[in-house]
Amino acid sequence: MEPTRRAVVAGAAALPLARFLRAPRASAPELPHISLAEWSFHRAIRGGTLDHLDFAKTAKEQYGLEGVEYVNQFFADKATNFGYLGEMKKRAEGVGVKSLLIMCDEEGSLAAPDIKERMTSVEKHCKWIAAGAFLGCHSIRVNAYGSGEPEEQAANMADSLHRLALVADGYGLNVIVENHGGLSSNGAWLAGVMKKADHPRVGTLPDLGNFTDYDRYQGVTEMIPWAKAFSAKSYDFDEQGNETKIDYFRMAKIAVDAKYPGWVGVEYEGEKLSEPDGVKKTIELVKRAFGKALGL
Repeated sequence: MEPTRRAVVAGAAALPLARFLRAPRASAPELPHISLAEWSFHRAIRGGTLDHLDFAKTAKEQYGLEGVEYVNQFFADKATNFGYLGEMKKRAEGVGVKSLLIMCDEEGSLAAPDIKERMTSVEKHCKWIAAGAFLGCHSIRVNAYGSGEPEEQAANMADSLHRLALVADGYGLNVIVENHGGLSSNGAWLAGVMKKADHPRVGTLPDLGNFTDYDRYQGVTEMIPWAKAFSAKSYDFDEQGNETKIDYFRMAKIAVDAKYPGWVGVEYEGEKLSEPDGVKKTIELVKRAFGKALGL
């Protein structure tokens, strides 16, 4: 074979190898998916101006969001009514909206000192696990309420979470804890509960607003390793559209640095703006804050 032809053939044979050795192109960062927490419209739902069944439609048509987070208080007597749940599912899917989680309140104390009381609370939560799975959710959110010394409450809460996780695992669902007052708003304590619960189906839902005497940025940093959801709560905004109590840019950086992979839920809880206006401003701020953290 002539030298020139031999070089051409050798070069062609080397092309696939060169292509294989070339470093893959890194995918460009993207803004996280944004969901809407139903509590943002608690006044409208309780006042009768928004039907719970129309919540998913509102999220999509008014804000262009494709994920919703339900609050069990708004359909508390429907947990085992699969006709009603089926209507929820049909309406959400009909507008292209994913049902992400159910925030479960008023179902007893999972960290109570009395084991019978704890087991009653565990049992009450099980129906929401089934409901969440039926709707296509990835999680139910529970509260870490109880009494006694912090160490005792941590052990009791971890035990209840592990029991719930064993049930939820069969449904492909997670059981997550929000910082929602009491010891749960202590990030170090809640991180300790996660370690004690020791189950992959157990996680956290960091809420940017639910801190009182505890440093909110430290708390979110401590919770984020177990986060399976993320609540961008807001109360009020300044003239630049920034939250007056919470540095969203700092919070977004915490989430991005931790490589938090999930949805960011918008939850407006202020009084000065209307619920629709508060939600709109929160969405805009989430996009700006995460955009900066991601370098977009």
